[in-house]
Amino acid sequence: MVDLVLLETLARGVAVGGFGVTGLALVMDRRPTPARWVGGLFFACAIAHVIDGFRLDGSTHATPVIWAMSVATTGLFWTLAYALFADERRFSPHRLWPAVGLVVLWALARFMPEAICRPFWLVFNLASVGLVLHALLVIWRGWRGDLVVQRRRLRGPVMIAAAGYILLLSAQDVAWVTGLPWVYASGLLQAGALAGLAVAGAAALLRAEPLLVEAPIAAGGSAPPPPAPALDLTPADRLVLARLQTAMDENEVWRGEDLSIAALAALVGAPEHRLRRLINGVLGHRNFADYVNGRRIEAAKTALADPDLALKSVSTIAYDLGFASLGPFNRAFRAATGVTPSAWRSAKTPASTSPHLRLVETADPAPKADKSA
Repeated sequence: MVDLVLLETLARGVAVGGFGVTGLALVMDRRPTPARWVGGLFFACAIAHVIDGFRLDGSTHATPVIWAMSVATTGLFWTLAYALFADERRFSPHRLWPAVGLVVLWALARFMPEAICRPFWLVFNLASVGLVLHALLVIWRGWRGDLVVQRRRLRGPVMIAAAGYILLLSAQDVAWVTGLPWVYASGLLQAGALAGLAVAGAAALLRAEPLLVEAPIAAGGSAPPPPAPALDLTPADRLVLARLQTAMDENEVWRGEDLSIAALAALVGAPEHRLRRLINGVLGHRNFADYVNGRRIEAAKTALADPDLALKSVSTIAYDLGFASLGPFNRAFRAATGVTPSAWRSAKTPASTSPHLRLVETADPAPKADKSA
């Protein structure tokens, strides 16, 4: 007879090992990227979730710390989606608030009297589902402009599988709160799913890890790195790069509001996958928006520092450079320079040496009016 407890223990051991190795690989990386610490924290909480789910009597949870870390996994999944797929250049502490909020909601629901705790459990689970759905939106929204081939392929399978698991657990809890019928997954089934996620995640993330945690180039920031030695440029590649340089430098196609990677590929006469590979491997950019916005921000910095354009509004400059609205322009400019466009203009525009107008008297007296007429 098969020992189900032993099978579940082995499956959870595999899950702990897979999550631990992946998280350790991210933490050990020395490059200062948000994915490093966010990934390590997420996989530590994922291990806590694996441990918390191992309940032989079917009711007893692990220590409150382990349970709280397990609860925070969903919020950190949302944070990790931004760190891995949105190319954030620095860690934003506010990204941790969803995880903290879920723990607070869990604590309220956990320690409330049983007669009134169900609404808090419902809010907690609806918040969890909302965070997962928004994380999927972040992953999907950046797919088109992603220039890193390995990361682009990773967006679908592993992350959506993890989101599906979290949504499944949340749906079970919502069914319990609302009294709807639901078939609860056994501990062995949950352990098997976690082991599968851990192994698949380790295989995908560890293979693509050097590219996933590479520090992105700030729009309008420092110069891109030199071409990668492993990238063998063919004559066709050099022709595409030359056409790309002409389109961006001379024709300034980046001023077009609706410019996309597909439109740019058609303009230079190259397959889209070749253009992605060249912009990423040769020019060093990880997503198309940063590549285009780099040109726009540099032009904006010049325009905002020009005294002859002082009467031109910031919004007009943004629209002229291809931004659809002022909000994205302000965010991109602040990410590249650390200040707002208005602050940049105030700091970079030279002050006039004669701020006040005055009348100048001449030596010649004013002619008197002829009253003889």
